[in-house]
Amino acid sequence: MGGDRRFGSYRLLDLLGDGDTDQLVRAHDPALGRDVVLRVLAPQPGRRERFLRELPVVLRLAEPHLVRVHRYGDVGGRLFVATELVEGEHLAEVLARTGPLDPARAVDVVGQLARALDVVHAAGLVHRDVGASHVLVRARPAGTGGDAVLLADLGTAPGAGRDSEHPAPELAAGGPVDGRADVFSLAGLLFELLTGARPEPGADPPAPSALRPGLPPELDGVVQRGLAADPERRWTSAGGMAAAARAALALSGVEVARPADDATGMTGERAPGPRRIVPAGAAALLAVLAATVLQRRRSSGRRR
Repeated sequence: MGGDRRFGSYRLLDLLGDGDTDQLVRAHDPALGRDVVLRVLAPQPGRRERFLRELPVVLRLAEPHLVRVHRYGDVGGRLFVATELVEGEHLAEVLARTGPLDPARAVDVVGQLARALDVVHAAGLVHRDVGASHVLVRARPAGTGGDAVLLADLGTAPGAGRDSEHPAPELAAGGPVDGRADVFSLAGLLFELLTGARPEPGADPPAPSALRPGLPPELDGVVQRGLAADPERRWTSAGGMAAAARAALALSGVEVARPADDATGMTGERAPGPRRIVPAGAAALLAVLAATVLQRRRSSGRRR
């Protein structure tokens, strides 16, 4: 991007993305004295109203696994959002390079995103498009656990359009939605992280362990409950599903890392030597046991 180009007070540096929808630009914010990501929104029906309703709430949210919004506004009729610049890559790029993740890492990623989503839902918001292309991965310092993941595009995701990755049925139908729509999408992302494939929209999801031999079957019921077409049959919160997934891994004998307290890598260190950590409280264990038993009964019924 040559020359001294500007958008309002921002000095535009590098084009990060330019597709059918929004423009993403690396820009310098003179007020902050640092570079930011500038998203200039493409006009879409109903998007301006939702943007103006939700962004004031988004601006007040401070959660380590949410990409922080610095500022939003309107320049010449074009809506924009300025967010923190995260040095890393999109989770979709990681999957394209490595294929499906090992179960412990997949559950850790979902756990970090669940913490962000619980904060979002408590504020009365719905992301509407939780997927690998809306998740940024930032490496933590060596010896401080796995990568940190941050949920991006809150308040600006177009919703259940053609590019949506795991749209809940009620969202795809254009009906009213609540946080359970994001729980469905998070379960779809967990399915993708475990198997390398996306669940087919409108179809009963297969057991992840049937698609990728070696996956702990205890995870099957957790994922399938999250992908229930009826919102009433899903996990009631993202954090509840993440806790059940960690409990499932513990039941299968896989070491479960303690959920990180922030996205900087300053916490979540593992103690020397092997250990197995089970989430506190019996509720998560009972939930995953019930989901697993239900999934096995359904599988048995299909075989009969």
